[in-house]
Amino acid sequence: MPQVFDRVAIETWLRDEIVQKFPRGGLGDIKLGSQLIVNPGETCVFVRGGEPMGTFTPGRHTLTTENIPLLSDLIERGLFGGKNVFTADVYFVKTTDITMKWGTANPIIVEHPQRSPGASAIVGNGTYVTKVKDPWRFLNALDAFRESVRQQEIKTRLDPMLGVMMQDKLSELAIAKNLGPAQLQSFSKDINDLLVGLLQEEFDAIGMVLVDFNIRLALHPKSLEVVTNMGYGTSYVAKQQADAFVEAARNPAGGSMGDIGIGAMGMAAMQNLQQQQALQQQQSQATQSPQAPAAGDTGAAMPDVMTPAQAAQILQVAEEDVIAAIEEGDLKAKKIGRAYRISKTALEEFLAG
Repeated sequence: MPQVFDRVAIETWLRDEIVQKFPRGGLGDIKLGSQLIVNPGETCVFVRGGEPMGTFTPGRHTLTTENIPLLSDLIERGLFGGKNVFTADVYFVKTTDITMKWGTANPIIVEHPQRSPGASAIVGNGTYVTKVKDPWRFLNALDAFRESVRQQEIKTRLDPMLGVMMQDKLSELAIAKNLGPAQLQSFSKDINDLLVGLLQEEFDAIGMVLVDFNIRLALHPKSLEVVTNMGYGTSYVAKQQADAFVEAARNPAGGSMGDIGIGAMGMAAMQNLQQQQALQQQQSQATQSPQAPAAGDTGAAMPDVMTPAQAAQILQVAEEDVIAAIEEGDLKAKKIGRAYRISKTALEEFLAG
């Protein structure tokens, strides 16, 4: 038989508990005129038949048909046996800050079609702070109508959602700010602040607010290989052709090159892929132990005026790294229309430090 309560309150919370149902362990009848006590950092939601009856903020409340108007109709219909009590599911929800650790289980693919190779694989970890803003929406969105909901359960629901949100928003940011692989390596607090604004709408949809965001992001060590295998950029076509060429070479009885439509194209594709892999290896080596040639060693090989691609060949780095150095003001260059031109003198000064 349900117990009749004349006082509704949560006496104790588990350390990481976010939602607690009253009473624990079953149903309870609540007297009209009972005292409801909602402590600071809590919100209380009365629910009946899957519909909200009333939401109460911190303070002491006397439960009447005035602050739960739905009760008037229910009592008149005799749903409570004519007694001066009513039955409802009561959920207390914590509204204080929740700090979550987060890290990428799989790389986040950030698309930047205007910058080669068309996408980058990003990894990251750190923390973010969130809290419940709309308890009713939160309870529904995270299926939290339970006896007790703890922080780890919320984290399990939020982590994959955050990964999808970040992939979408980082791609939007990369396209809007014209970011390529070089820029995506240098995430800063400014990027985190931008992401807070971009992600807030997504958190609103689940009844929460994003208070702070401190995620450290970087390029996956095999970013080019990851995005190529996933079909981004022209290198994917080259890789498919090269794979078919190699397979045909291993199995001469399987048919001629003409039969699979490869021929010279397959050889060119394989060479193209090998060149890309060599370039990626050079970039990795340059990142791990960059050793720029002395100005005197390269002077004879430098043209008087160079494109970023030519400068990148001399410096043995990626073209995106040269453009990043220009945009950051480390390397002087002249912008003509949408293209950069670098003088021999400017590159020598850059090498001299």
